[in-house]
Amino acid sequence: MRLAAIAALLVLPLVANAQVYRWKDASGKVHYSDQPPAERSIGSQRLAPPTSYSDDVEKATTATADKREEAGKQAKETAEKNAKVEQERAEEAVRQENCQRARQNLAGMESGQIRFRMSASGEREALDGDVREAELASARRAVETNCSPRPTATKK
Repeated sequence: MRLAAIAALLVLPLVANAQVYRWKDASGKVHYSDQPPAERSIGSQRLAPPTSYSDDVEKATTATADKREEAGKQAKETAEKNAKVEQERAEEAVRQENCQRARQNLAGMESGQIRFRMSASGEREALDGDVREAELASARRAVETNCSPRPTATKK
């Protein structure tokens, strides 16, 4: 078995480097053969050996590396997009919570109930008169800021 395999390997280069004959018949049809035509003598042509497997391996390796690099770039872009979307969702959730708090604060201010705040010394002081009006204006601005529709970014 080994001897047959070695003999086949020794004969293989001879087969790969074969002669090819090309000729046209009387009707103009082109023929290719490994045997010359019987009716006339013509020149022969040697075929070039097949491209080496190392060239194919290098091309395949390069193509595979390019595909991996492209897949890596796409994965990175997808991860960046997902992170951006997640960040926008988190920002929107905080914005909605701030809006709800601002509306609750404004509703309390407009209800007419006595409201208090802490002074610098840590004591409670009632909001009345000009202080109450200033706090009411501040509460309205907070609602306007936190609850207004978010401006949409224009895509380029």
